[in-house]
Amino acid sequence: MGDLLPKFKAAAVQAAPAFLDRDGSVEKACSLILEAGDKGADLIVLPEVFVPGGPYWAWHMPMGQGLKFSAELYLNSVEIPSDETERLGEVVRTANSLAVVGVNERENKSIYNTLIFFDRNGEIIGKHRKLKPTGAEKLVWGEGDGSTHRVYDTEIGRIGGLICGEHTMALPGYTLAAMGEQVHIASWVGFAFADTSLTEICSRYHAIAYNTFVICSQSVVDEEVCKRLDLDALEPGGAWSAIIEAGTGRVLAGPLEPAEEGILYAEIDLNEAARHFFLHETTGHYWPKQFRVLFDDRQLRPLTPGIPSDSEEIELQPGKNL
Repeated sequence: MGDLLPKFKAAAVQAAPAFLDRDGSVEKACSLILEAGDKGADLIVLPEVFVPGGPYWAWHMPMGQGLKFSAELYLNSVEIPSDETERLGEVVRTANSLAVVGVNERENKSIYNTLIFFDRNGEIIGKHRKLKPTGAEKLVWGEGDGSTHRVYDTEIGRIGGLICGEHTMALPGYTLAAMGEQVHIASWVGFAFADTSLTEICSRYHAIAYNTFVICSQSVVDEEVCKRLDLDALEPGGAWSAIIEAGTGRVLAGPLEPAEEGILYAEIDLNEAARHFFLHETTGHYWPKQFRVLFDDRQLRPLTPGIPSDSEEIELQPGKNL
């Protein structure tokens, strides 16, 4: 009979957070996770920085004017672990599903754009920090490093994820594919400065180029954000969410209307991806061997006991030199 790869039900959430309200956003996230769990979802994906929203002010205000909102975001961000992650984990366990939730992560005096990966027991199995904040976001978020850029081996397949503009970089997606990614989380914040065709093109391309099923979840810019920031440039909507087939880029579920809140569902059969491996498996037999990627998976910190000498080089290890 041969091997059988996992089959499961995926859920992509399209919703607006409770803007700059950590408790309200966590409460809404918990409600959405329970709703998707009740529908039998095995994997539930919530948008980028759903707790408690994106820094739209950085794109549309001078930095000095926007600092009050940045400070408010800092005070409403999530530490990992914390009471908030415990609460999310409890709900994920109740839903009997895996889940990926986007948060503003606070560590010491910085904020990071982070995806948290939960298993069915509600335990955190890992996180992904956005490697390079996009454009004006650099005024708010710090940079991630290679230590959180990885694929997680789960009961429903090998899962990885990228956040928003990371999908426009060639190497983050390629390296996840080289790690054996089978299910990709494409996490996006609702757009107030770009057309949602960017979300669709990048997410569908990832599915085609890397033979992964893509769960694309994007938040909605709602009236509360527009009212709170009082910016003429902001309009409600800005979302494109879908579940996308590996190898073809065909949309299996969605999209919803740009301002509509809801949850999309689709049955995922990893076995269906296998036939596409023989057309363009870009990190296998379709890999042009003239090109290789050196990946630094070290955790980079401002204070490291036992400083290495200046002459120390990155050690190349099997599986790391992608």
